[in-house]
Amino acid sequence: MILRNSLIFLILTLIFLNPLYGAKIRGEYATKNLVGQEYYLKNCSACHGEGNRGGNMASIREWKMMFDNSADELIYLHEEDESSKELVKYLKGEVFKEQSKLMLEFLQEFAYDSEHIPTCN
Repeated sequence: MILRNSLIFLILTLIFLNPLYGAKIRGEYATKNLVGQEYYLKNCSACHGEGNRGGNMASIREWKMMFDNSADELIYLHEEDESSKELVKYLKGEVFKEQSKLMLEFLQEFAYDSEHIPTCN
């Protein structure tokens, strides 16, 4: 009896500790651009919140304009803030140039004029 209970306990423990069991269920408004989301979360979310809220700050066209010309407008918007020195360095660097395409696509996905309206999920 004790052996059977121990076996049941072990099986249930393995099931509930399985990462697939505890994985977050992604809703219909979840992004498929996980890499762009990762870049945004790492570099922008501390000030601008999670991706759906951050993307909602501008339209698809406005995001494109902010990322044009080596992100001059994004840099301009952040240069005055004393706490954004590291971010400005990132925006001017090579890493951002490599990541910007996917981050832009991610932000446009949740722009306020996109089909993914984050306030409705």
